[in-house]
Formats: sequence, C-alpha cells, structure tokens
Amino acid sequence: MERTKLILINTISQYLRTGLCMVLSLYSTRLILAVLGQSDFGIYALIGSLVMMLSFITSSLATSTQRFFSYSWGKNDLNEIKIIFSNALGLHFIISLLLTLVLLLTEHAIVHDYMSIPPDRVEAADFVYYTIVLMLTLTFMTAPIKALFIARENIVYTSIIDVVDSILKLIGAMALTYITYDSLKVYSLLMAGISAFTFLAYSIYAFIKYEECHIPLFSEFSSNRVRQLFSFTVWNVYAVGSTIIRTQGLAVILNKFLGTIVNAAYGIALQISNAVSSVAASILNAMNPQLMKAEGGGDRSKMLQYATKESKYSYLMLSFILIPIVIEMPAILTAWLKEYPPYTIEFCRMVVIATIFDQATIGLTSANQAEGNIRNYSLITSTIRLIIIPATWMCLYYGFHIPSVICCYLLFELICGLSRIPLIHHTAGLNIGDYCTEVFIKPLIPIIGNIVACILIIHLMDGALRFFVTESVGILISGILTYCFSLDRAEKSWISHHITIWRND
Repeated sequence: MERTKLILINTISQYLRTGLCMVLSLYSTRLILAVLGQSDFGIYALIGSLVMMLSFITSSLATSTQRFFSYSWGKNDLNEIKIIFSNALGLHFIISLLLTLVLLLTEHAIVHDYMSIPPDRVEAADFVYYTIVLMLTLTFMTAPIKALFIARENIVYTSIIDVVDSILKLIGAMALTYITYDSLKVYSLLMAGISAFTFLAYSIYAFIKYEECHIPLFSEFSSNRVRQLFSFTVWNVYAVGSTIIRTQGLAVILNKFLGTIVNAAYGIALQISNAVSSVAASILNAMNPQLMKAEGGGDRSKMLQYATKESKYSYLMLSFILIPIVIEMPAILTAWLKEYPPYTIEFCRMVVIATIFDQATIGLTSANQAEGNIRNYSLITSTIRLIIIPATWMCLYYGFHIPSVICCYLLFELICGLSRIPLIHHTAGLNIGDYCTEVFIKPLIPIIGNIVACILIIHLMDGALRFFVTESVGILISGILTYCFSLDRAEKSWISHHITIWRND
C-alpha cells in the first residue's frame, strides 16, 4: 500500500474515531450523572481525577516506546524491536507495580483524611478507589502494546477498539438504570471490566499477529535499553507535566483572584480544549510513524520534510474547523449550554486560538522525538509554557483583569511554538526559510479567506443554527483556497490522481 494512502486512511480513521467517541462520551456522561446523582458522580470524578492524573506518565512512556519502535522499523531490525518490546514491557510493569503499591498504601490517607466524603459513602469511595487503581495498572500495561500498533501504523484497529470502548461505556451507563444494587460500585466495576477488555483486545491480537510481541525473556533485558527509555520518558514527563501544571495552576490563580464563577468559565473552556486536542492528536498519530521510520533509516532530510508537512497539514486542517468555531463561539455556547458564566466566550476562544498556534509547529516536536535529543528541547519549550503561571499572577496581582490573562496565555503559547523552529534548526538542520514559507506563508490565503467568509455569513444571516452554515462554508472555502494556493504541484497531482481512482472504483 502506498505510504500516502496509508497516512490518509489512518487520518480518516482517527477523525471518525475521535468524532464518535466524543459524541458517545458526552451522552454517556449525561446518563451516568442522571443515574448516580451529583454526589456519587462527584465522588467518582474526584477520586478518578486524582488517581488518573498519574496517567500522564503512561502517555509519556507510550510516546517514548513508540518512538523507539518506529525508529527501529526504519532500520529494518526486527531483533532490535523484540529487545525494545521486552524492555519497554518490563519497564512499564515495574513502574505500574510501584505506583500501584504507593496508591494502595496511601488509600486511607487520600480517601479518609484528604477527601471530604459523606460518612455513609466512605465504603463505596474505598471500593471506587481500588477499582480505579486497577484501571490505572491495566492502562500502564496496555501502553507499550498500543505503542506497537501505532509504530506498525495499524491505526484502524486502535480506532475500532477505542470506539468499541466508548460503546461499551454507553451500554454500561444504560444498564445502570436497571440495576438496584449500589450504582456507584457497579459503575466502577463496569469501568474496570471495560479496561480489562481493552487490555485483552490489544494483547491477544498483538501476540497472535506480531512476531516482535512476545513474553519477555530475562536474557533480553538490557540496562542500557532501560536507561534510554527511562531518560527519554523523563523529559516527556516534564513536557506533558508542564502542560498539566500550567492548566491546573491557572485554575488555582483564577480562583484566588476572581472566584468560582470565573473558574466555571475556565472549566468549560478546558472541555472544549480537550475535545480540540483529541482531534489534533489524530493527525499526529497518523503521520508520526512515517517520520520516525525516516529518521531510523538515516534519511534526515525526509524526516524534516515529513515534520514540515505534518505541521502544515495539521495547522491547515485545524484552522478549517476552528476558525469558524472561534467566530461563532457565542452561538455555539448558547446552543450547547443555553446559559453560561461570564468570560466563557473569551476563555473558549483563548484555548482554541492557542491550539491553532501550537499546530503551526507541532511537527517539529515529532522531529525532535525522532532525532532523539529531547532534553534541551523539552526544557526550553515546556519552561516557556510554565511562565504563563507567574505572568498571569503578576497581571492579576497588579490589578489587571481577564484580558491580561488571555493576552499572557496566547503570547507565551506563541513564543513556545516559535521557539521550536530555531531549536530544530540547531539540532537537526531545519531550513528555517523553507519551513516558514511552507507552513506560514502558503496557508495565509486560505486562513484569511476562511475568516472573511465566516464574518460575511454572520452579517448576512441570522438564526439559532447559523453556525452550521458558517462551519460548512468556512471548511469549503478553506479547502478550495488551499488546493489553489497552498499545495505544491506534487500534492495537487496526488489528490487529483486519487480522486480519479476512487471515482472509477
């Protein structure tokens, strides 16, 4: 199968997966809230968020593992892939075991001392805690196997499992309405059972299908491999952790200076941010394996070309969708929530625009992962992102208000994104002029056309569902202008060729 066609199939499957999972998740949450009630739902959410916050370590480990898998595939070294798998699985097992032990030993302090749980629900809270720890352990053990699927570019299977996972959660939410036993305990067991299903679905398929997936042998363990994986993971943890600290730290500062109403507005914005980020991640999952394999095969120029294309496509595709959302944000929030706290529009626009900024250089993060020199890159870019916290605190301390917070947030997100360019130029030899032309100059006309079209629709139309028209027209105009002005001859030829093939089929 052609590489470009495989990337396209993977991207489409990721988009479909993201859309379906998002809809199913929103509806499941609505049902669960109705069945459990606000108090029990709050208990599950509180314990879940506290324990599952550690899952960012899983994400970092999985990213590191997938990088080494793809890099080795580029070298066509199956024996090395087997060794990496054994060491990655062993490292995941050790870390998950240590975290599980720590969480079990601190259960009483966390649930009974730290949390404020109604006395009659403490037993149920204990039960929830243990099931969520089990889910975290299963998530850790699934991570290296799922990383293998991504490195193998079997994105379709991972998308199917994610959708089945969401469907099972919806079925579980519906089943709760017919169960008379303690709904909170039953729901916790159902979620743990679904996590077990996901683990088995990945593990059984991988052990049957892929030769490199096997029970680790003691002779395969290498302190050097573990050290490489661990070192890579530490800096990934710093990068992911800095985003979490930035997000939660800003919430604390807003609460201290402006109160819970502003926190509610920020919380709604974070829900939108999570949804948008999942769409953005789908593009990266489809393209990253090719990029890693190019570097593993010793083709640095091709790797940088993939990184540039990844930034360009992600930036353009997200702009198609998000620019109309930014412009129509008031109408969208009204249709979704009817009533919402003050400053919700401003915060929602802030996180969406920040995502667009980030996508313009997101491929360079993948390039950095591929070439492997991630310490300085993660330290510089992630620290810039953390500066948002003291900058916001100073603005509010000296009497500035919400607009200053938004300006600080967007300014440092922009600086963080732009700082990636000279860093990759220094470490990997990126041509800055070519990159800026391809990613910033060529997409300019489609982005301006999208903005103008959306503003015209707002002035020419009215109605509760106008934002559907705005979104559709914005995407259509962007697509046409992109084809005319942003794609090179080879990209246009590839699109025309495949449209002709699909028509004939």
